[in-house]
Amino acid sequence: MLSAGTQDALRIDLITDVLRRFGAARLGVQGSSMLPSLRPGDEIRLQSIPLSKIKIGDVVAYRRDERLFVHRAIGADSTGQILTRGDTLPQADAPVSESELLGVVVAVFRGDERVEHRRSLAGRTAAAIFQRSRFCAALFVKLACVSPPLQTSG
Repeated sequence: MLSAGTQDALRIDLITDVLRRFGAARLGVQGSSMLPSLRPGDEIRLQSIPLSKIKIGDVVAYRRDERLFVHRAIGADSTGQILTRGDTLPQADAPVSESELLGVVVAVFRGDERVEHRRSLAGRTAAAIFQRSRFCAALFVKLACVSPPLQTSG
């Protein structure tokens, strides 16, 4: 039986290969660093794109240390690498190189519906709250992502 780390590495290898061969891939979101834009359980559609085409505000996926990250582009450094950060994280990630970049998020699916993933004022406000309070982020995940919708009688 393969270890969880080996399984994750193989999954990332497969995603990388699919993106290189076909230019697009669809995968599930697990973490909470991009709340509320991306929630655990959402599915994203990635499209291959050169580093030079990334714009500030794009949500990108990249591979580093056998892990997959999906964070927002917030700028570029002096060498042309992009700077990213999860919406709920206080610090930027190390610069992302062309070889690490997998693609840009072109669609987000929550259940059977396609949802908007561009940043809104409400989304930026919620992300700022989640950045300062892990409790609020965990409560949001519990209420919005795990609990079934409330049923009303009537």
